[in-house]
Amino acid sequence: MRPGEAQRLLDTLLGVDAPVGFAVFDENHRYLAVNAALARHHGRSIAHHRGRRVDEIGSYGAAGGQAAELIDRVLRTGEQVEIDEPPERVGDRALLLRSSWHPMRNADGRVTAVAVFVVDDTTRRQTDQALRDSRAQTGRLLEVADALAKAVTVAEVVAAVTAIGRRTVGADWSYIALTGPDGLTLLPGTNEPDPVATSRSRWPWDAATPTAEAVRTGRALFLGSRVELARIFADEHLLRYVDDVGERSWAVLPLIGSSGRLGALRFAYATPQLFDEGTRRFLRAVAQQCAVAVERARLFEQERTAATSLTLGLLPSRLPGIAGLELGARSIAGAAEHAVGGDWYDAFALPDGEVSLVVGDVMGHGLAAATGMGQLRAALRALALTDPDPGAVMTGLDRLVERGGPVEMATIVYAVLDPADGTVRFGDAGHPPLVHLPRHGPAELVDAGAGTTPIGVP
Repeated sequence: MRPGEAQRLLDTLLGVDAPVGFAVFDENHRYLAVNAALARHHGRSIAHHRGRRVDEIGSYGAAGGQAAELIDRVLRTGEQVEIDEPPERVGDRALLLRSSWHPMRNADGRVTAVAVFVVDDTTRRQTDQALRDSRAQTGRLLEVADALAKAVTVAEVVAAVTAIGRRTVGADWSYIALTGPDGLTLLPGTNEPDPVATSRSRWPWDAATPTAEAVRTGRALFLGSRVELARIFADEHLLRYVDDVGERSWAVLPLIGSSGRLGALRFAYATPQLFDEGTRRFLRAVAQQCAVAVERARLFEQERTAATSLTLGLLPSRLPGIAGLELGARSIAGAAEHAVGGDWYDAFALPDGEVSLVVGDVMGHGLAAATGMGQLRAALRALALTDPDPGAVMTGLDRLVERGGPVEMATIVYAVLDPADGTVRFGDAGHPPLVHLPRHGPAELVDAGAGTTPIGVP
């Protein structure tokens, strides 16, 4: 491009009144040209810029010293340089700029000037930051979901909330308050101060506290400081309490499930918090997941209570009295989550004087397993009273399960004891073997032979 053509192009660019800042600098950092957008940003006229050094006016979005360094770099290396400028405050908004510094060569190819283009990059950089924040928030919500998915009981949900509050939310203290017939019951997390766990276990519905307010209204409360708390809740006992435990800001969110208001989730901080809109959205999402977990845990505990009652009701209330025999029974759950369901035992006298002894386990836990256990127990009694032979009883149970119903599979060990001579006939359908404890000598397992498949398995 000829020099005259270049000058005409430069004059055209300088005359464009656009939001793109443009300037040309010589080897001594002096303005050779500047367009209206850049001049207006500096608060000077175009004429005021020409001939002055960059450090006398300052560059668009950078201190004069930094602009001078960039000019020297481009002059020395001949490379193009792009940088994100430090944020500038323009009125009530932050201005984020991006500058691009380009070498300008003479006819011999030597860099004799530097041109800079500066654009408003606020929207793009804010969008990128919002995307990064969204991804980070999604990852945190996945951590919350994973922690709550492992919680089965309400106590486990509370423990998970404690961990979530500390690791994911950044709260110093966390707890859940659940609704009850007479008000709210506090379930403090393991990191709660002693005064919380010992002195505030129950609240009436009309208590002047953020937690009770969140449950009553169904709206979240974000209180960034003690001053804000005192302005809304002018209760001396509440204020004295937060002073004692050192709480200085709070996020209190209602727990609302498909069955209605379950309670509230409370995060407390030892320092004031801003609770911007992104943080509020995140905490509301955490509360939604916690509400699902609490409702699921309550249903589980209700079912477990019902299954426990059903299981206990189906087990023998007392063992029969048989002349010449001492009968005893004991049932101990291996783990809390397996405390109820399909395990059972039974003992009953047969018409010919023999005694049937049974231990069984229906696959599964909860109401379904307890119901199946009751069906098998009743069926076994009926079969044994008709034909007590272990083979006949096991075959009859197999046919019952094959026809469908609440039982898919069960293991049973069934024995018929003759008190007259002490002989035992038994059948084992996939159950752990009987243990024989002789009067003298070591205990021994009773071999049931090969092919002892569970009931329901061919």
